[in-house]
Amino acid sequence: MKKRKVLRNQKGQAAFEYMLIAVVIGIMILPAAYMFYRYSSSSAEQIDKAQLDKLGREIVTTAEKVYYQGPPSRTELEARMPKGILNLSIIGNWGTGTQQLMIKAITEQAITDFPYPSKVNINGSFNGSLNELTIGAGIKKVSIEAYETLADPNGQTTIFVHINFGGRCPTSVVYDFNTNGVYEPAIDGMFFASCCVNAAGFPKFRPSKTWQRGWFDGTGYAGGNPYAACMNADYDGDCDVDDSDRAQFCTTTGLLCAPIAGC
Repeated sequence: MKKRKVLRNQKGQAAFEYMLIAVVIGIMILPAAYMFYRYSSSSAEQIDKAQLDKLGREIVTTAEKVYYQGPPSRTELEARMPKGILNLSIIGNWGTGTQQLMIKAITEQAITDFPYPSKVNINGSFNGSLNELTIGAGIKKVSIEAYETLADPNGQTTIFVHINFGGRCPTSVVYDFNTNGVYEPAIDGMFFASCCVNAAGFPKFRPSKTWQRGWFDGTGYAGGNPYAACMNADYDGDCDVDDSDRAQFCTTTGLLCAPIAGC
């Protein structure tokens, strides 16, 4: 009986010692695990910032090279966009040498602006239907192309570089050009038809050399709406709004299902 009691005491002591060892090991491991987690998170953020910095610098450097080559020079840059990007924009005025490509991103601490100064005139299309192509993480095709503006009354033109993501002519998935949730013959149909026949202010082709409003920026029926741009009527990504695009527009919307003269 006494022997059994001694054995029970020994087992209890052994169990207590095991628990004590486990607690001590846990106390030692938890800080190390936390430090490893913090280090891993910090390293991942540093990698993202490095990718972002590389992308911003490459875009601006390439834009400057294309600018000095002059219109209609263009190139396509392939680079990786890290996660956490909220917005891209161009700030500053032409002719001042103080323009910046501004990239807004979420970091571990806060929302941060990353500026990339440009010595040349730059412009960009990053919103509307191009927004996800711009800010989504992954490999990006960045179109960088030199243009000149239409001549002013004194016959002077201004050279600038246009930047957009998704390649030179991204494949469109937009059919509701005024984004009101309804396919309307007098709005969506008329807008597509205007682009397809190359009406004034509604370019049928992505412009080369001389900039034309209406391809990237909204004009006409829904002026100011970034979805009301002729690039959004190019469903096969060939930089041309033509009859094959009309056929696809018809299939999706039920509008313009008869051939359009001049399209």
